Order: sequence, then structure tokens, then C-alpha cells
Amino acid sequence: MLILPVEQSSGRRTAPWVCILLIIANTLIFAVNAHRDNQLEVPLSDQQLELLAEYEAPLLLDWLSRQDSNTYADAVAMDDRGQDFMFAYGWFNQAFAQHVHEQWTLNAPPQQWVSLRSNMEDWIARFSSYRWGLIPDSPTATAFVSSLFMHGDWFHLLGNMVWLIIFGIAMERYWGSLRFSISYLLSGMGAGLLFILVDPDGGMPLVGASGAISGIMGLYAGTYRLRKVEFFYTLGFVFGSFRAPALVLFPVWLGWELVQAFTTNTNVAYMAHAGGLISGLLLAFLLPYSKPNAHSGHDAMEKPAEHDVPEACQKLAEELRFAEAQQRCQQWLERYPTSKPLWGFFLEMGLRQKRIDNAMVYAMKTLNNQPQKAALLAWLWQEYEALGGNIAQLPPSYRLLLAELAMRQQRTQIARGIINGLESQNWQHPRMDRLRQQLDPLGLGASE
Repeated sequence: MLILPVEQSSGRRTAPWVCILLIIANTLIFAVNAHRDNQLEVPLSDQQLELLAEYEAPLLLDWLSRQDSNTYADAVAMDDRGQDFMFAYGWFNQAFAQHVHEQWTLNAPPQQWVSLRSNMEDWIARFSSYRWGLIPDSPTATAFVSSLFMHGDWFHLLGNMVWLIIFGIAMERYWGSLRFSISYLLSGMGAGLLFILVDPDGGMPLVGASGAISGIMGLYAGTYRLRKVEFFYTLGFVFGSFRAPALVLFPVWLGWELVQAFTTNTNVAYMAHAGGLISGLLLAFLLPYSKPNAHSGHDAMEKPAEHDVPEACQKLAEELRFAEAQQRCQQWLERYPTSKPLWGFFLEMGLRQKRIDNAMVYAMKTLNNQPQKAALLAWLWQEYEALGGNIAQLPPSYRLLLAELAMRQQRTQIARGIINGLESQNWQHPRMDRLRQQLDPLGLGASE
């Protein structure tokens, strides 16, 4: 199952420098560490590896029988009990290494066993995932951050970076670079914390940015909340798109991670994903209260950022008080009539009340008196249609205004279609006659 947004919601059209730097940093760090790890040759010969496996395979099976039942079943099903078996289930697990040392305190081991295991542990400890990954049974403060920049392979890295682009750019533009960076790191730490709480004795390192990126997904759902967003989905061979409030997708994303965590047996840290999602959602509700306020008290004294809708408006919408939310937004628009986020929110509140055409008429009437109105009016037109509006439902004078705008933008076919529609209704206006005269010399002819 895959569900992801396919449209950019309102936000500043600035370069997402933090996302760009994260992609560069993750790629470079992986490339350097992968090259270094590939140079680490096994310090033991095949004969020595088989000998070490003879010492430890029975101990590993007994230890696995008290761990995860699915892993134990897979291990039992494996016929080989040599080095392949140990590499798959034991030697790279720090919790098993600790178990071996605990057994040694009960029964003194042969010196040969001690020597072979010492060489094996020294070799494993030099791998980047063990040097910088987050290991539940021996976590460190630095590992909560460093593990976010480690990846298992190129596919692991590529997948995470694609999801970072999809969700990270939108969130960095909405919240700004500083708050986005804080959210990314705190979400990653929250992912690691839940990973440890679920399996505190685990010995496999947690690596990858997916916990932090899951947090950005949670932040996305909490940021846009009840705003409808276009989503693309795949379910097996079925795929399509739908519009839904962003917050509705959060339990779907979280539920999928939890189901996978309890029903599959892979090395994917689904609980870390769940921890990131929860952390990101919580941050979305906490961040607005940390925004700097140069004025005191009431939000009516605070100028909204270009990329934001006032919190009071959003709160009214979340409470399904759409008429009040639109009225409050209208008050802001009287002061900031060129704010795209405010106009987008205003139209959406009109849609919620099934009065989007009235909202569009008000918007056009207001913007018609603004200097440099063409670009904003063109954006508003696009937003109106994206929300399901149909210009054929607008009063004729406003459709004529859009036809003139389309003509100025050299979208002659659209202008012609609007004029043809007006003429079919026998609506006349001197400005429409002039516009028709402009269209005819271009070879567009009269109505068909």
C-alpha cells in the first residue's frame, strides 16, 4: 500500500535548502561509509569461521528460542548451522554477543573460542552501522542523531530521499528552515526512542532517515489537518487518486506501520516509523505556539506570514465552523488582499459551505481593484478550479473578466470558449464586443 500527496499546498516558494543539504549529506555519508565498510575483510579464515560457528550455533538456537518466535522459526528452518547461519542470526546481533559473554561468566570458555570471538567482535565494531547506529541495548546520545544519516544500501538511501522530497519540501516551505530542521531531528529521536522502548534488549542497530521522514509525514498531517489534499494511492495492482483532509491519512499511515510491525518478519524498523509519525504529529500541534509574536495578546494584532493562515482561522475550520472561519479570514483579507494562503483558505471555506462560487465572486471583486492583479487573479482561477469550481456558474460579468485575463496571457482558446458561452446565453457587453474583435483577427472566427 502506498498513499502520498501529489499537490503542493500553500507555502513560500523558496528554495528548500535544508532538504537539499540533507540529501547531499546523506548521500555523501553513505558513499564514504559504504566504501570504507567494503574494505573491511573478515579477519578469520573459512576454517576459523566454521570452528566459531560450532562453538556458538547451539547457544544461538537456545537464545533465539526465547526471543521473537517468527525469527526462531525461520532459524530452525535453515538447514545449515555453519557460518551462513551465524552471519544471518547471531554474529551481527549485539544482544547475542552480550549473551555469549554472560554464558562465559557461568562456564569458562576455551581460549580458542575467546580468541575467535574477540577477532569477530573487533571486526563487526568497525562497521559504520555499529559505530554510528542506535543499538537498543547500548544506546548513546550521539547515536540518536548519527543513526539518521546511516543507511543499509543504495536502495534504502534512495527510497528515503524520495520520501524526503515528497514531504520535506512542503513542510520546509510551510514552517521555514529552522522549525523544519528541529522537527526533523526531534522526529528522528522520537522514532529511535519508541524503537528502544519496544525492544530494549535488542542488539541490532537502527539506521536510516526513515524515522525522521515518517515524522515529517506526521508533521504534514498535523499541519494541514482538515485541508483537503489530493493523494495518489496504490493497493496491489489498483491505483488512483482522491481528495481528503490531510489528518484523515494519519491513522491510515500509522495503522499500516503497526500492522507491518506485528505481522511481518523483516529488518525494516516499522516501530521506528510509527514513533516518527507520532512525534511529527505532536510537533505540528506544538510548533504554532512557539512562533515569535512581536505584538501582545490577540491574534488580530499579529501580521500573518506570507506562507501561513492565522491560527484562529484554522481552529474555527477544525471545529467545522466554516462560516465563521471564512468571515475571520475575510477580515484578514481586508488588510492583506494579496495573500495567496488567505485566498486559498477563503475559497476552501466557501467550498465547505457549498458556496464556492460566491467566494470566487467576492475574491474577484476585491482583486479587481488591486494593482498587478493579473498574476494573483490567474492563481485564484486555478485554485478555484482545483477545488471543483466551474466558471460557467459565475455571473457573466465575472466570466468576461476571466476571458480578458486569458486573452492577456495569450490563452486564446480559453478566452474564445468563455466568449462563446456568453454569446450562447445572449449576453452582451461592449467589452465583450471589443474582445471578440481582438480574437477574430487571430483567425478564430465567430461562434460555431
